[in-house]
Amino acid sequence: MSPSLDRQPLAAPDRSDEMIRYFRVARQDMVYLKFIIEAYEGLATLSTADRQHGTVSLTYPAAFAATVDELLAALGTEIALIELSKTELLNHAS
Repeated sequence: MSPSLDRQPLAAPDRSDEMIRYFRVARQDMVYLKFIIEAYEGLATLSTADRQHGTVSLTYPAAFAATVDELLAALGTEIALIELSKTELLNHAS
């Protein structure tokens, strides 16, 4: 007979300090960008918002904002990263 495990419900992650930014990148650079972001394990998550138009979202804790900004500045010297405001994103989606 297996021992009884005291199971606690999982707490929802605290997303109050979560930052989400949107960028347009060339489709051929999307995989490279995701590879680089994922190489910094735990720093940020890159998701494809619109593959056809090369729109991605970058989500990260606010505590990592300076590090993410430095990384994006360095990546901006290698690939074209165009940050989209929420208004541009909504206008682009319609």
